[in-house]
Amino acid sequence: MKKKTLNLLLWIFFAIILINLGYILYFVAIHNNIQILSHIVSRLFPDPLLPFYIRIPIFIITVMMLFFLYRNRQNLKNEIRLRQQIESENLEQGKSLEKSLALSKATLEATADGILVVDENRKIAGHNQKFAQMWGIPSSVLVSGNDKEAVNFVLNQLKDPQGFVNSLERLYNSEPWSEYLDELEFKDGKFFERYTKPQVQGGEIIGRVFSFRDVTKRKEMEKQLIFQATHDALTMLPNRVILLDRIKQAIKEERRAKIMAAVLFFDLDRFKLINDSLGHNLGDAVLQSVAKRLNECIRESDTVARWGGDEFVVLLRNLKREEDVSPIVEKCLEMLEREFSISRYKLSVTSSVGVAFFPKDGKNAEDLLKNADSAMYYAKSEGRNTYKFYTPKMNARTKYLLELSNELHFSLQKNQLELYYQPIVDLKKGNVMGAEALLRWNHPKKGMISPQEFIPIAEDTGLILPIGEWVLRRACVEAKKWQRSIMSDFCISVNLSSQQFKQREILHILKSILKETEFDPNRLDLELTESIIMENAQVYLDLMKSMKDVGVGLVIDDFGTGYSSLSYLKMFPVDKIKIDKSFIQDISREDEGEAIVRAILAMAKELRLKVIAEGIEQRTQLDFLKTQVCEFGQGYFFSRALPKSEFEKLLIENIKHPYILL
Repeated sequence: MKKKTLNLLLWIFFAIILINLGYILYFVAIHNNIQILSHIVSRLFPDPLLPFYIRIPIFIITVMMLFFLYRNRQNLKNEIRLRQQIESENLEQGKSLEKSLALSKATLEATADGILVVDENRKIAGHNQKFAQMWGIPSSVLVSGNDKEAVNFVLNQLKDPQGFVNSLERLYNSEPWSEYLDELEFKDGKFFERYTKPQVQGGEIIGRVFSFRDVTKRKEMEKQLIFQATHDALTMLPNRVILLDRIKQAIKEERRAKIMAAVLFFDLDRFKLINDSLGHNLGDAVLQSVAKRLNECIRESDTVARWGGDEFVVLLRNLKREEDVSPIVEKCLEMLEREFSISRYKLSVTSSVGVAFFPKDGKNAEDLLKNADSAMYYAKSEGRNTYKFYTPKMNARTKYLLELSNELHFSLQKNQLELYYQPIVDLKKGNVMGAEALLRWNHPKKGMISPQEFIPIAEDTGLILPIGEWVLRRACVEAKKWQRSIMSDFCISVNLSSQQFKQREILHILKSILKETEFDPNRLDLELTESIIMENAQVYLDLMKSMKDVGVGLVIDDFGTGYSSLSYLKMFPVDKIKIDKSFIQDISREDEGEAIVRAILAMAKELRLKVIAEGIEQRTQLDFLKTQVCEFGQGYFFSRALPKSEFEKLLIENIKHPYILL
């Protein structure tokens, strides 16, 4: 307004100057035209009372005032327009700000995280509903803005409340500018991930923002992944990862305390038979049961781990003497030997165990495991279902067995295997009526390798299946030649390993070989140990009946050493039994041996079974068997097992000159 007043005075001042200039102009320049101007002024101001020299200034002033009013009006319009524009922009900005605030609030409410805002005075300045839901804090506490009350409310939920309080004090006091990320564990098993950073305005902290995320499912998944990475999926036992770590930890602690630890290496005996005959599902169930029983045998401080396949490792800690291990191992073996009832089957499992001690047998995990493994292989070679403590010489033995295992893979391809034949003699007539085919391995460098050494290896590696099939085929081929050229009713007897008997294709393989070789099935005897058929009598009964339908004879080998019963013998479709040589050898030593043989022969007669006595070495043994009317016999008294060419000569000679058995 001051500016407008000043402008008005300036205009009046200029107007007076212009009036004076007008008078001068009038008297000097435009006197002649005054009449025209006077006429105009008279028209505008017809008042005759005003003289001309008054009316002229009034006219000029009026024009100037009108001009001034017009211009002032335009300025007023412009100012109004400007004000309206400003108000409109302010309104738009207000609406935009309101929309932005609404969007921010909706965003905070829509997020899966709980958000909490605390001002510089540690008062709750804002939060979303997710925060209230996650922490279960009453709305009255949040509305009051009392941060301490809210903190006290949640402390009872946390597993480490003091750590939570300490972290808040550090953020508010000693480290106000820091960003912070951690995890909060709850008593009920939940996990929250917490992230916080200061709220800054104008270079000053005006508060702090907290974000909470529920990561319970993620932590459970991580825990599950860690468990899967460190435990066996089938048995839920620790796997190699944890076992190695615990052995290393035990070595550190036992070295410091100057006490012993022991590693026990378990390998289930002939477990492959269960998988091959009854299927992998049942085999898996057996492994689970074995794991459970081993866990029951050890102390809480010890560890049972699955090493792989049918191998388990036990770590025993805090041992004072080596002798303390024996009762634990024996308990484990006894527990495993107890009958397993799985599905509709009843199974018995044995194991071979090797034991290595720290620090005597190894100062690191790798050496302890390697040496325990060597001792385990030594236990297998000693007859299985036993345990051995490691000694340095076992490494050489293990190395030798490993070499045999590798070379056995190529023995068939390189024609290193051959069959020997031991005659089976009719004890009434002295005639050789057939032979038992026995496998031999003639190694080009190691010489003749005992079956007791390589047969267990073949069984453990599964090579017994192709080798056994080769034996059956070769025996039929060579026996067929002898039938054609020497003895038409010649019989051949072939041992079936437990793995062969239990494999699902055995019946098909048998039929195929008989057809291929054109061998009369009535002249083929298949020998099975009683422990095989008694292991799962009901299942194998059907297979034995199918074999009988093919026409082959079935013989129970090593009779008397297992656990046969009369009821099962009556049920099985067997033709002959072989009295184990241990009973035959006892005939000449003690009366008890004779009694056992006499009982077996009487039982066989009652069941209408023919009997073969194996292991006859002395005349007294032969005489006793003849008096008890034993039909057939074999042993060193007649002949050792012979290679094909020598047996053929014996067979021809025997036809001409039978054994004189009187």
